[in-house]
Amino acid sequence: MEKRGNIIILSFTQRGYSLSNTIAEELREHFDINIHRVLKLNEFIPSIFTKGNVIIFVGAVGIAVRAIAPLLKNKTTDPAVIVIDELGRFVIPILSGHIGGANDFANKIADLILATPVLTTATDINDVFQVDTFAIKNNYAILNPEAIKYISSSLLEEREVGLCTPFEIAGELPKNIVLKDSGDIGIFISSELNKRPFRRTLHLLPKCFHIGIGARKNISFESLEEFLLEILSCNFIQLEGIATLSSIDLKKDEDAIVKLSKKYNIPFLTYSIDELKCYEGLFSRSDFVKNTIGIGNVCEISAYVSSKRGKIICNKTIKDGITIAIAEEAWRVSF
Repeated sequence: MEKRGNIIILSFTQRGYSLSNTIAEELREHFDINIHRVLKLNEFIPSIFTKGNVIIFVGAVGIAVRAIAPLLKNKTTDPAVIVIDELGRFVIPILSGHIGGANDFANKIADLILATPVLTTATDINDVFQVDTFAIKNNYAILNPEAIKYISSSLLEEREVGLCTPFEIAGELPKNIVLKDSGDIGIFISSELNKRPFRRTLHLLPKCFHIGIGARKNISFESLEEFLLEILSCNFIQLEGIATLSSIDLKKDEDAIVKLSKKYNIPFLTYSIDELKCYEGLFSRSDFVKNTIGIGNVCEISAYVSSKRGKIICNKTIKDGITIAIAEEAWRVSF
């Protein structure tokens, strides 16, 4: 299984450091683990307090709270933070329980070290549908996270919450989620940006667009970024709706694409010539590119493959040595 996630475990005593190693051994197969016995915590924390990280303190809750308090921004960008006592009895998520995945990680770690997870989020302890967890697990961007509270409070009070979407729905709707096109409070799952069907609408944007990129060697980052943003604007696509960037594996270290991937936190996938050649007959080709790298079309085919053979909605577009195409993945709402 491909490794995913970056977990940083911090401890302050020898006993805590030993527990850190135990946790790391259990998780190392599937996650990148970094262990630190920290002396100057306030100097170290800012360097790791980044979206996507999972920070585990092995020690007192108070130490963790004081360390992270000056760095808190908002629930969509703060990393997951978990505290474990140094005897390994309790695992307590204290920040970004849903969007950052701290609650799920806490449950996983508690199972591994035979500890008790201590969850305090109301939707978890009342076994109510967690819309933010649903969004992250199913690859949606949350366009207005401030509306999450309206959904959660309504469900906790056992009031109906509307769901409006143009997509096919698979699975059973959660309790008190009702299909409707208007009303007071509801969830809108759509790539349409200018519609708000409910008075208080939580908009979940499917990450269903896949960007295929071809580029001459050492293309500038500024040129690539400018061209991508131009293409997205012309096709009325939000950056948040992009699922992947993709290209041929010859470009796996192309600095401009790698930087673009990191700046916007979009996975960059690459494919071998053999993987792309399977679909070469479906698209136009450039004889020059064919003679240079062995395949006549990179951007459209890589977008097509990344989208699980979806629909090309923007054909190969060329500017200053860069080619870009966009494919839209067939989407359905799965519960």
